[in-house]
Amino acid sequence: MASRPSTRVVADLPLTPPTGMRDHLPEAARVRASLASRLLGLFQRYGYERVMTPAFEYADVLERGLELDRRDVLRFVEPETGEVALLRPDITPQIARIVATRLSDRPAPWRLCYHGTMLRRRRGRARKSRALSQAGVECVGFGGLGADLEVIGLAAEACALVGLPGVRVELGQVGLGRLLLAEVPEAARAPVAEALASKDAHALEARLREAKVPARQRRRVLGLVDLYGERPVLGRARRRYKDAESRAALDELARVWDGLAERGLEPQLGVDLGELRGHAYYTGVSFALLAEGPGEPLGGGGRYDRLLGRFGRPAPATGFGLDVGHVLWALEAAGRPWRPSRPLRLAELGAPAELVAGLRDAGVEVAALPESVGDRALGFARAWGYDGVLGAGELRRASDGKRRALEDGVGGVLALRDWLAEAHAPKGAKG
Repeated sequence: MASRPSTRVVADLPLTPPTGMRDHLPEAARVRASLASRLLGLFQRYGYERVMTPAFEYADVLERGLELDRRDVLRFVEPETGEVALLRPDITPQIARIVATRLSDRPAPWRLCYHGTMLRRRRGRARKSRALSQAGVECVGFGGLGADLEVIGLAAEACALVGLPGVRVELGQVGLGRLLLAEVPEAARAPVAEALASKDAHALEARLREAKVPARQRRRVLGLVDLYGERPVLGRARRRYKDAESRAALDELARVWDGLAERGLEPQLGVDLGELRGHAYYTGVSFALLAEGPGEPLGGGGRYDRLLGRFGRPAPATGFGLDVGHVLWALEAAGRPWRPSRPLRLAELGAPAELVAGLRDAGVEVAALPESVGDRALGFARAWGYDGVLGAGELRRASDGKRRALEDGVGGVLALRDWLAEAHAPKGAKG
C-alpha cells in the first residue's frame, strides 16, 4: 500500500513562485492572451511574420548581441553540452540570429514579429528576477526614414488599437548620446547615463568629475541634461552641438519628427536627448512609449544598424517591443480595462451528447460536470465564469438561475447568447 506524503514535507515546500515571478490564473491569462493576440494581428496586417524563439540561448550568442552586465541575466550550465546558457533577457538578438542564419536565403526586408517571455534580473532596490511578457516587431534590411516612420507609427497605432490613443511617443537619438559618452571612460558610462536620465545636473557633474573627464567634455555631456520637451529642443541642441557628426544625428531625428507629424502624430510627440539607458545595441533614433500608470515605459525601440553584423550579416534594422503587463496597467489607470472577446461558455449536466458536440463545433466552450455536482451546478458555473448550465431540455442562466426551455438544438442555444450575457456585461476596452 502506497504511503501518503507527510503533512510536514508538504508544509515545508515553497508553494509560492520565486521572487519576481507570477502565476496568471484563468481570467488574467485569458486577458493577457487576448491582448497579445490583438497586437500580433495588427503586426501581421502590416506584413510582419510571427516567429517563436527558444527560452534560452548559449551565452556567447546573446552576449554577442547585447552589452550584458552579468548581474542582469540568469545563467546556467546546459547539461548536454556543458556550455553556459542564458534565459533570454531580450528577443531582438535572437531574431538577429535567425535572420543571419535560418532566413539568410530570403530577400530583404525581413519583417518579423513575436510574443514571448523575457527574464531579467532587476538591480537597485528591487534586486529581483522579473518575467516580462513582450510583443513586438523587427524590421530588418530596410534602412532610412521610411522604416523608422513605419515602426514608430505602428507602435503608436498598436497602443491606440488596444485603447490608449494618446500615448506619448518620446523620441531620442542614441547616435548623439553615444558620441558624447565616448568622451567618458567606459567604466563610468552606466552611472553617467543614470544621472543623465534623472536630469540631475549636480549628480551628473559629480559622476563626470569622479571619472576625471576633462572640463570641455564635461560641459558637452552636461549640455544634454535640459534637452527634453517639444520640437524646439532640437533647435537648441543644434546650437549647442555644432560638429558635423552631432548635426547629422540631430538632422536625422528632425526628419523623423517631421515625418511623424505629417502622419498626424505630432500632438503625441516629445523628445529627450538625455535618455540613454537600456540602449545597448541602438545606433540612431530611439523612442519610448509613455502613459499614466506603470511608472515605466509601456515599451519602446529604435534603430540598431550594427547588430546583424555581429552575426555575420550586416543589415540595417529597427523595431520595438511592448510590455503586455504595462499596457494592461495603463488601461486600468485610464479606466478602460481590457475585456477580451469571449466565447459563450456553458457548464453541461445531463444534456444530449449530440447537442454538446454541435455547440463545441460552433465555437461554444462546454465543460461537462460529473453527476455528483447535482444542485451545485449553478455555483460551479458562477465560480468558474460560465454563462449558464445546459441540461436536458433547458438552459439556466448562471447569474440568477433563470430558466429557458430548449427546443431548437444548437440554434436555440445560440439564440439565447444575449439573454445569458445581459446580467453581467462589463465595460472596458474590448479585445
